[in-house]
Amino acid sequence: MAIKCGYLGPPGTFSEAACLKYFKGEADLIPCSSFNIIFDKIQAGDIDRGMIPIENSLEGPVNLCMDLFFSNSFVLIISEMILPVKHSLMGMSGSKLNEIKKIYSISQVIGQSNNFIKKNLTEAEINFTGSSALAAELIDSPEKAMIGSSRISELYGLEILARDIQDNSQNHTRFFVIANKLDVGKQYKEEGLEYKTSIICAPEINKSGALYKILSEFAREGVNLTRIESRPTKRMLGEYLFYIDFEGHLEDENLERALSGVNKQSSFFKVLGTYKRNEVEK
Repeated sequence: MAIKCGYLGPPGTFSEAACLKYFKGEADLIPCSSFNIIFDKIQAGDIDRGMIPIENSLEGPVNLCMDLFFSNSFVLIISEMILPVKHSLMGMSGSKLNEIKKIYSISQVIGQSNNFIKKNLTEAEINFTGSSALAAELIDSPEKAMIGSSRISELYGLEILARDIQDNSQNHTRFFVIANKLDVGKQYKEEGLEYKTSIICAPEINKSGALYKILSEFAREGVNLTRIESRPTKRMLGEYLFYIDFEGHLEDENLERALSGVNKQSSFFKVLGTYKRNEVEK
């Protein structure tokens, strides 16, 4: 039986593109209307995996997804997927660039195409949608256009008006492949492979130097940090959680010592997963 993987739908989103690349046609892809639903379906056992965007090289972290990792204790990261992102402007057949009055897409995609919009669509009204694919359903006149993956043009019968309109050619989105930890078990290390690990923690005492003390645990053990982000705990002003990614596997002795030290200095500590490192494509 094929693995069922949920992603932010409908078909045509970059999340679907990440699924197609990662599973190579060997999974049943289940479009979901929100990230919350993906987590709910994993908890209920309706799907085996979820494809969740966590950060973009231009726009930074996907905050909603970060918050979901904090609030859902049953989820485990089992892999990362880094997808090159290329945006296209699409409209009805025969649409002209200088006639576009309304643009539709998800906020992150609009933000990643800001330079093109400022240069070529200065008078166009920007409208945010739940996904870039949902934007395609709103294109019903030559005055409307949307921005997203070129695959959308095939799925929705739209014409590509401009290709590669993203602000930076090094635009990548990093995804986490997640599963229910009860279905996965221990994540064993394979020799010869490079690994990364992700955690969430919060300082035990909110005072000057608290984060420095946590990070010093990694420095003392020679653990290389690859990402650190903060999010409010939503309990009181000025109180934050820290999301930290670093090189290494949970079975590495120096990592075990570092995490033991971090745990002792934290009021909240959770390991999100340890997984094979995925390099950015050149």
